[in-house]
Amino acid sequence: MDLTTMRPDDAALLQQATRMVRDQTGLSVAFGGLRGARSIRVSAVSGAPLRRLTSIDVRPARGLGGLAWVSGQPAVVRDYGRAEGITHDFDAQILGEGIASLAVAPIVVDLQVRGLLYAGSRESGSLDSTMASLTRVASSVAQELRVRDLVDERVQLRMRKAVVDDPAPDLRGALLRIATETRDPDTARALEELLGSADAAPSSEAELTRRQRDVLALVAYGLTNAQIGARLSLSEVTVKSYLRAIMSRLSVRTRGQAVIEARRLGLLRPSPLDPAS
Repeated sequence: MDLTTMRPDDAALLQQATRMVRDQTGLSVAFGGLRGARSIRVSAVSGAPLRRLTSIDVRPARGLGGLAWVSGQPAVVRDYGRAEGITHDFDAQILGEGIASLAVAPIVVDLQVRGLLYAGSRESGSLDSTMASLTRVASSVAQELRVRDLVDERVQLRMRKAVVDDPAPDLRGALLRIATETRDPDTARALEELLGSADAAPSSEAELTRRQRDVLALVAYGLTNAQIGARLSLSEVTVKSYLRAIMSRLSVRTRGQAVIEARRLGLLRPSPLDPAS
C-alpha cells in the first residue's frame, strides 16, 4: 500500500486505539497519527479537548515521536519539559495540554513505521508500567493495517484483471443505484434487465457474476458495507443490492451463510488471510 494514502476507516481505527490506550493505562491523554509522504501528523486524540495536539506533524528524529520513528522502538520521558536527548519542536502543543510525562510506541507494519501512538500523563513520573499496554495496542493497530493492506492488494488485483470484462464499473454502479432507488417499477425493471445482460449473467442460479464475487469476497474478509463500497467505488445502497441478489441466488438468509455456501460451491476463492491459503 502507498504510505501516503490513509483510508477513511484507518482514521476510525486510530481513534479507537487512542480510547483503548486511555482505558488500559488510566492515563490522561492518548493521541496518534499515521504516516504520510514525509511526516506523521497527529489525527486522533482522546482526553485533550483543546485539540492543540492535532497540529503536531512529526518528522524523523524530531521530538520524542521522531526518535521512536528512527529507532522503531518505544520511547518515554518522565519530565517532558526538562527532557534531554529530544528536540522540543512540539513543546507548545504538549506542554500546552498540560502533559508532563509522555510515552510513544511506533506502529510497525512489515518493518516499516506506519504511525505513532502516544500516551501522556499530566503528572511527572515513570510511565514504565504503562508501556506494555501502549505497545500492545500499537501492535494490534499494526496487525489490522496489515490485514487491510492484504485486502486492498487482493481487490486491486481482481479489479486489474477485470478491466477488459467491465471497462466502466463506475457507470454500472450508478445505473445499479438508480435501479435500486427509483420508484418507477418500469424503469427499475428496464435497468435491471440491461445490467443483467451486460454483467454476463451466470448460466445457472448457483453461479455468481464477477461483481457479485468481488462484493462477497470482501464480506468474507469481514468488511462492512461502507468499507466494501469505499474499496469498489460503490454506494452502500448498491452494495446492499448486490448482497440481496447474492443471497437470493444462493438461497441463504445471511451474509455469513452466503460466504459459506459460495465456498462450498467453489464460487469464492479462499481468502489469502486464511491459515490454509
